[in-house]
Amino acid sequence: MGRKKKIIEFDEQRFSNLSTEEKLLLISDFNQLFQYELSKIPYSELNVPKENKEKAEIIAKSHFEKLGYDVYQSKINDGYRSIGVIYYWQEYISKITTADFKLIKKIITILGQDDFKELAYAVKDKNGTPDLLLIKDGEISFVEVKYNYETVKSSTIEFYIKYVHKWAISILRVIKQK
Repeated sequence: MGRKKKIIEFDEQRFSNLSTEEKLLLISDFNQLFQYELSKIPYSELNVPKENKEKAEIIAKSHFEKLGYDVYQSKINDGYRSIGVIYYWQEYISKITTADFKLIKKIITILGQDDFKELAYAVKDKNGTPDLLLIKDGEISFVEVKYNYETVKSSTIEFYIKYVHKWAISILRVIKQK
């Protein structure tokens, strides 16, 4: 459920005739756009002891829960991607937990049916979906969590470009102290 490899369509005809210089220019433009859009995403840092062996997402989840957020990870069961059972994963509805149904009801209450549907389709593919969905004071936001040495993927930037006008999206860098 939801773990299919993303198929990328490629217009071979369009790109096969490009010269080396044209290809390099295209890659340069992409890199500039990537860095520009990445620089627009708000980010914060969370320092943790170097002895902490937990995954960055677990550290971030605990951090945001301490700040009073309801926190849901990007997974199907016991996570915010469970909302897909309403539209495109209906054959798995029997596998959804009571907590998942509570989340679905909560999000519909906050967003309304139309925006809920848009959210459900926005998070259908795992690739690019931010690690955490946060809810606090009737507001929904997303956080991509990275250890300081990890890079942000282009699919995350794509999610940001598509949906920043709808929901707040940020990056949390988890930094292990030396």
